[in-house]
Amino acid sequence: MKFVALVSGGKDSCFNIMHCQANGHELAALANLHPPYGNESDEMDSFMYQTVGYSILSLYEECFGVPMYRAEIKGRSLDTGLDYKSARKDDETEDLFELLKEVVREQPEIEAVSVGAILSTYQRTRVENVCGRLGLTCLAYLWQRDQSELLDEMISSGVNAILIKVAGIGLTADKHLGKTLAEVRPELHKLNRMFGSHVCGEGGEYETLVVDCPAFRKARIELERTETVRDENGDVAYLKVWGHTVAKTDGLPVEVPAPNLFEEDMQELYDELSSEVERCERSERKEREVVEVGECVQKLAKAVMISNLTVESNENMSIEEEITELFEKLKLKMREHAGTEDVYQFTFVSLILRDIGVFGQANAAYKQFFAAQGSEPNPPARACISSLLPAGKRAMLSATVSTLKKEARKGLHVQGRSYWAPANIGPYSQAIGVDERVYLAGQIPLVPASMRVYDDGDACGQAVLALQNLRRVREAVSSQGEFAYLVAYGADEEAVRVAVRVGERVVEGCFGVQVVSLPAGARVEFLGAGVDATFGIDDDDDDDEEKEEKRGSVVFCCDSAGEVRRRVAETGARGAIVYAAGEPLGGGGEGVEGYEIVHVERVWDGAGEREFGVVALF
Repeated sequence: MKFVALVSGGKDSCFNIMHCQANGHELAALANLHPPYGNESDEMDSFMYQTVGYSILSLYEECFGVPMYRAEIKGRSLDTGLDYKSARKDDETEDLFELLKEVVREQPEIEAVSVGAILSTYQRTRVENVCGRLGLTCLAYLWQRDQSELLDEMISSGVNAILIKVAGIGLTADKHLGKTLAEVRPELHKLNRMFGSHVCGEGGEYETLVVDCPAFRKARIELERTETVRDENGDVAYLKVWGHTVAKTDGLPVEVPAPNLFEEDMQELYDELSSEVERCERSERKEREVVEVGECVQKLAKAVMISNLTVESNENMSIEEEITELFEKLKLKMREHAGTEDVYQFTFVSLILRDIGVFGQANAAYKQFFAAQGSEPNPPARACISSLLPAGKRAMLSATVSTLKKEARKGLHVQGRSYWAPANIGPYSQAIGVDERVYLAGQIPLVPASMRVYDDGDACGQAVLALQNLRRVREAVSSQGEFAYLVAYGADEEAVRVAVRVGERVVEGCFGVQVVSLPAGARVEFLGAGVDATFGIDDDDDDDEEKEEKRGSVVFCCDSAGEVRRRVAETGARGAIVYAAGEPLGGGGEGVEGYEIVHVERVWDGAGEREFGVVALF
C-alpha cells in the first residue's frame, strides 16, 4: 500500500516508516502538525503531538524525497479519555483529521497511515479513529514492542537521532541534550533499572530529532547551531535548532530486524509438537440433520446470556436481511431481560453461519447494527464460525449482556497493523473486560504484520499462532491474568486434535470442536475468556468451588445429554454453553434445552472423541 507517514521529527515515527517499507509498503507523503506560526515557544500543551524542533521539519521533504503536508494545531486537548469518541471541531484530534483529509484529496492513491505509537493507547485510538473515518489502514509496527529491543534496533539500523528535549529524572540539559541515542543508551538503561524509566521515552522522559536514517533517501540534516531553552524550575529543557540539508548520493537500503513470529515458549511448543503429533487423513464430514433448539435466556451473576436466536429463511430474503432481523429480535430480548437497549452493554457476540461464503455480506449487516448507534468505541468481542444449523436457518445469534454499570466495561480494539496481534478492522473488539471477566474475540492464525493466514502446510503452526494471538490480547488487558477457559475450533479432524494438544499446554481442560469451516480459510481458531488476577483469583484461602466461581466457569466433556445437565447442576453454575456432537434433546428431561447450543461435527478432549463439550458459567 502507498502510505502517508505522520512525522514529528522523533525516532519512533522515522523507525516505523522503515518498518512500513520493509513490509512492502511505499512511502508517498509526509504529514506534520505544528504550533501556530509566531508561537513564542516550540512547546505546546498537547496530549497528542510532539512539537519541539518543528521549525526544522520543513527539511524532511527534501530528506525523504516525497511531498510534505503541514498544518497548524488549532484545537486543544478536550476529549482526554483513552478511547476517543467525540468529533468536536475544537479538539486537537480533528486537526489531524482535516490534515489527512487534505492529503487523501491531493493523493487519492494513498491507502494507509504510518504512526510510531509504542505504548500510548491515547495516541493510537485517535489515529485509528481518524483512519477509520477516512477509510485508511493504520500501520503501527512498533506497537507493544519491547522498548529495550527497539532502542537497540534503532541504533543498529542506522537511525541517527539526538535528544532534543529532556524531562525525566536523571536526564539534564547540560549532560544529555544534543547527544545521540547511541551515546545515551547506557544512561537510559541505568535510569530504567534505578527508577523504572522508559528507555524509549514512552513516559515523556525525553524527545528526539532524527537527522539521518536509511529512509532519508535524498539528504540528511546537518545542524548549524542550537539554543537551550529551560523551564523556570530547570527540570525540563529543550533545544531550538537550525540546520540545512546535505545531499546523499544514494540512500541505504531500508533493512530493519523484524521480531520473530513466535515467542520463545511458543516456538519451543511448535518444535516439540510438530514432530510428535499424529498425522491423520482428513476424514469425511459427519453429515447429520440437527434439530432446532429453543431460544433461551440465562441470567448469570453479572450478565445475561441471550442464546440460540434464529429466523426462518426464504428464497426472497438476503443474508443481510436475515442478520438485520436477528439483531432486531436480539434488541427486544435485551430490553425485556437486561433492562437496556444500549448495544454497547454487549460484551460478547457469537455468530454462527451455515455457509462461511456469505461472511462478507453478513459482516456488513452486522457492522451497520453497531455503526448506527453513533461513534461509541469498543464494540463487543465476537466469534464467527460456520457450523451445523437446523434446516431453513442460515444464521444463529447469541450474545452476552453486562448488567453492571457501563463504566465497568473496558475494551481493547486495536485496528492498526503491527507485529503484536491481528488488527480488528471489523465491528468487534479484541477484548471486553467487565470486572474480573475478560471476554476475548476468537483468534485465527493471522500473521499480524501481513494479516494473512499462516500456512506452512501444518495444523500445528496454525494452532500455535492462533493461541499466541489470543494470549497476547489477554495479556494486554491484564498482564497478571490467566485464561478462565479455552475452546479450540478446527475445520478438520487433524486440526482439532492438534489444537487440543496445543491448548492443553496452556490451559488445563481445553477441549476442541470440529466445525464446518472458519473465516479466511483457517484450519484453527481459539476462543476463550480471561480473568483478571487483581480480583484475587489465586487466593490460597479459597476452596476449589470459590476459585471456580471467581474464574466464572467450569469446563468439561461428557457423552450424554443427561450427564451434561447433572454436572452443570453440580457445579452450581447459572448457565452453560454446550457444544453438541450428539443429540442435545432427549426424553424424560434428559436433554440440554435451556442452554446455549452450538451444533458441531465432533468434540475432542485429551481422552479422545466425546459427544459434548461444556463451558458452565456462573
